[in-house]
Amino acid sequence: MSQLEIITNDSRREFIIGISAGIMAGLFPSHLEASVDYSKIPPPDLGYKPVVRERSFRGVKLPPLGSEVGSVQRTLRFKNITEAVGARYGIKPEILLGMICAESEGDPTQPNKLGDGGVGLVHMQPKLSTKYGLRLITNSRRLRDFEQGKELRWALEETNGDLKKLIEYDDRWHPIKNVDAAARMLCDNYRKTHSWGRALELYAGRSSYDSKVLSFAKKMNDPKFLRLIEFNFDRTNGNATNLSKPLKFKDYIAAFQRQNVNYGLNEYQKLPKHRVA
Repeated sequence: MSQLEIITNDSRREFIIGISAGIMAGLFPSHLEASVDYSKIPPPDLGYKPVVRERSFRGVKLPPLGSEVGSVQRTLRFKNITEAVGARYGIKPEILLGMICAESEGDPTQPNKLGDGGVGLVHMQPKLSTKYGLRLITNSRRLRDFEQGKELRWALEETNGDLKKLIEYDDRWHPIKNVDAAARMLCDNYRKTHSWGRALELYAGRSSYDSKVLSFAKKMNDPKFLRLIEFNFDRTNGNATNLSKPLKFKDYIAAFQRQNVNYGLNEYQKLPKHRVA
């Protein structure tokens, strides 16, 4: 062995020892300690418990699905869930909000338009949902499964779209389990690419997906746009009532987010963190 090889090996050994010591001392992020396979992290053991009394919001009107304003209004109802999931995995919450806007437009019940088995706040297909530990309405391992799509439609009719009942059929209808699984998949993609844009492209399998998600994500931090959607809601729902008072957008979002506790949000926030970045 040459002197150069000895020096190189010694340097490499010292570097590894230094990194190990740094991790133990808390100087480096813990994810440097070992590669994490996020598909092996079990989904949270959550269901539904009526901790908070749910309100009907009868009379509330939102723009139709397909409108940008309506998508953001619906999606912001789940902001506290994306904040909790983002904190657990080291993902900016607005990226997860952008994914919800792009996939379900903030409607947690509706399957994707193709009817090929995708469903959830962030649509997940059968094959990848199974990989990330979710329980599905049928035992499918296909990327696209139109027969499962029919079963999802049946469950919607059977429950009249009641989310509390739908989660008994398929974990993807559980808002926290779904966003958690989507985030874990995104983390695995980020580990491969070291780019959130590329991680998003891999999630959807198309190159335009990242720009759509990041465009929505940007709006989540745009004060002018947020004032626009608030004005739209308040003007449209001037006659809506919440405890005999006119329902304002901020009150609507706050009340809806309080109800997310019923799906186990408090318990979820206590789970171990596995930050990818």
